[in-house]
Amino acid sequence: MVRFKPNHLYTRRLSTSSTSNSTPYLNSHFTFFLSNQIPDPKSLLQTHAFIITTGHTNNPFIASKLISLYASLNKPTFSSKVFHSVQSKDAFLWNTVIKSQFSNGCYSKALDFYLQMRMSYILPTHFTIPLVVASNAELLLLKRGMEIHGLVTKLGFIAGNSAVGSSFIYFYSMCGCVEDAALVFDKMPMRDVVAWTALVIGYVQNDESEKGLEHLCEMHRIGGDGERPNSRTLEGGFQACGNLGALLEGKCLHGLAVKTGVVFTNVVQSSVLSMYTKCGTPGEAYLSFCEVDHKDLISWTSIISVYSRYGLSSECLHLFWQMQVTGVYPDGVVISCLLRGFGNSMRVSEGKVFHGIILRQKKLFDRVRDRDKELWNTMVFEYSKVGQESRCLELFTEMQHLGRIPFILHKDPFFPHLLADYGPLIKPQKKVNNLMAKARNRSQTLRCQN
Repeated sequence: MVRFKPNHLYTRRLSTSSTSNSTPYLNSHFTFFLSNQIPDPKSLLQTHAFIITTGHTNNPFIASKLISLYASLNKPTFSSKVFHSVQSKDAFLWNTVIKSQFSNGCYSKALDFYLQMRMSYILPTHFTIPLVVASNAELLLLKRGMEIHGLVTKLGFIAGNSAVGSSFIYFYSMCGCVEDAALVFDKMPMRDVVAWTALVIGYVQNDESEKGLEHLCEMHRIGGDGERPNSRTLEGGFQACGNLGALLEGKCLHGLAVKTGVVFTNVVQSSVLSMYTKCGTPGEAYLSFCEVDHKDLISWTSIISVYSRYGLSSECLHLFWQMQVTGVYPDGVVISCLLRGFGNSMRVSEGKVFHGIILRQKKLFDRVRDRDKELWNTMVFEYSKVGQESRCLELFTEMQHLGRIPFILHKDPFFPHLLADYGPLIKPQKKVNNLMAKARNRSQTLRCQN
């Protein structure tokens, strides 16, 4: 009679022998593999399975590499499982799992791991704090971020590390407390380009573009090795110039960027284009548009909008067809800019020509699937300009059935006639009723004048 040994004896013997035989192979191949390459998901799962079978799950170095690789493949859940499989966790491993959650946008999970880290009586390091503070900034948790600020002040991290101070500048700026961000900046003994950039962008994002531009000029005036503007700083500066309509300052900043040899990324090129667009200079905007390497939908929208603002309908239409040839397809914003461009170019003597343009507008309008409220109102607005009351009423009634409420039609001098004649057919609403009352008064006045 054959007796069978328990399975755990075979498992233990297999595990012991495989571990002793595979350790040199693991050290020479898998450590290099996990350190320098990002594999495909299948290869990573096979590697992870081999590590489990060889009993190296408690190795902090291997576990941290697995956590990072799963995070790079957008698998934060697998990163969490690897982390929980390690028995003895040090600060480096905690930092790795917090970073894995933060890099994948799981800000609440990153804060949960931070709380577990504090409950495990492990103090955060200067690598932990920026990730935790940025997570609070993304979630707009002002009170919790201020509590961490108090802890960091006691530990003395801000005085000794500029990355920690910059993270709090970003945090207070995101929460709308830009003055508190400025206080953190003033108390920093050493300021690098990251701190300056965080403050400049914080001012711009909180509608204080003038102060942001002032700090950018001060940064350039100081001119230290670690305080020269980079591409991210210039992006905030161009945005500030565009918001202020400061064309001269924007040109000077553009020239500074070219002179200092700052790398013009696609984002910086788009910000230059946006600045010239907001300043209302079609020539400079087109030159900046030609310099953009990868023209996305935002770039095409910017150049079309600046041409439509000045009524250059033929140029708008040419850019519109050229955009589609390059494989970029329009959305509601682009179509709305085109409609405005056609409307701004209208003359009284060009009614017949504009009627043909209206037909082209309708074709463009029908091609858009997701029509927002602004696009609907723009199309009704253009129909009312040329006296197309029946078409205008059709779109207006369709808007009402779809729950789209008009909000710009009262600015049109032709639209009161439509409301006066067809007002009873429109779904009664408070704003529309007020427009109807004004329309009747205006209609009576015009009839008396005629």
